[in-house]
Amino acid sequence: MENEIEMNRPTWVEVDLGKIKNNFLKIKEKTSSNVICVVKADAYGLGAARIAKALEDAGAHAFAVASMEEALFLREVRISKPILVLGYVDTRNLHLASLNEIRITLFDKDFIKRLKEYESELPLRIHVKVDTGMHRLGISISETPYVFDELSKMKNIYVEGIYTHFASADSDIEFTNLQIKRFNDVLDYLKQKQALPPIIHAANSAAILNFRSAYYNTVRSGILLYGISPNPQKITIINDFQEAISIKTRIVKVTEYEKGEKISYGRTYITEKKSLIATVPIGYADCIPRNLSNRGYVLVKGLKAPIVGTVTMDMMMIDVTGFPYIHPGNEVIIVGTQGENKITMEEFATLSNTIPYEILTRLNKRIMRVYK
Repeated sequence: MENEIEMNRPTWVEVDLGKIKNNFLKIKEKTSSNVICVVKADAYGLGAARIAKALEDAGAHAFAVASMEEALFLREVRISKPILVLGYVDTRNLHLASLNEIRITLFDKDFIKRLKEYESELPLRIHVKVDTGMHRLGISISETPYVFDELSKMKNIYVEGIYTHFASADSDIEFTNLQIKRFNDVLDYLKQKQALPPIIHAANSAAILNFRSAYYNTVRSGILLYGISPNPQKITIINDFQEAISIKTRIVKVTEYEKGEKISYGRTYITEKKSLIATVPIGYADCIPRNLSNRGYVLVKGLKAPIVGTVTMDMMMIDVTGFPYIHPGNEVIIVGTQGENKITMEEFATLSNTIPYEILTRLNKRIMRVYK
């Protein structure tokens, strides 16, 4: 694999599957619940095929994705555990869903009309999503009686699960508790009507860390599987979880410039003294936010090297003045550990004025994924 990196553009993402499995097991141990592993957006940019296979081997109960395309891809790479589509599924794909044992989400009462058109001997498994306050997708609480009454009349429609989604489990305790209460009221109603589905899930990564009362018999985890906080400003990951992602590149050019030289597009950085500037092959088309121009930093030789000049599409420049033995080929850490220093994904995202989710999902396909 090292030779393969050297043959290509020397920029890569290291994904530690062992740490991901450890994080999964910690979630399962902490919640005593089944775990639906959320692998939408190509497992947050890390490679859904390899990630899902590792998690399936570790004992994942099921997987969740955003679309039918993502669900069918998992089946194509021979993932056999249940798959739930969290987003929209066209009625023309209902038979395809049942044929591939893909679960769909009912989040709109009007979808009942379309389900009545479903004609197949194969059972179609659905999860009903209830809107308790996120106000994105989900039937309203008041629509619950109608929806479940209509579903009970349908042949070959099996209501396997019910769930909700928290709007601010990473930041608002009071409102999240209100959402939990609203969801519990729905569950109590369905218990009385003997219509409660067997799978109940609400807790996302933030709620897994913050709200034990939201565990039910199943939880959904995405970013916590990778040992990354869903909100670095509000939630500190406990030591049991290990960050499994590193982003690395190598220096491809080193140049010494005199004092007063201007660097990169717009000539926004001016050297204050004779400076050693290195060019690295990673830019905003990969995962480096352009707002890190003249304010971000990376690790070289275990030392922090500031990003200088405007970050460009494919490259950026760093100041390595005074660093020992700098030459093309030196490893550069964007996220990860080098020597005694470390840049976490949370730190990198905070410096970029964004969240870890966005950094991960911006990882360009041209960046090689290396699985450990």
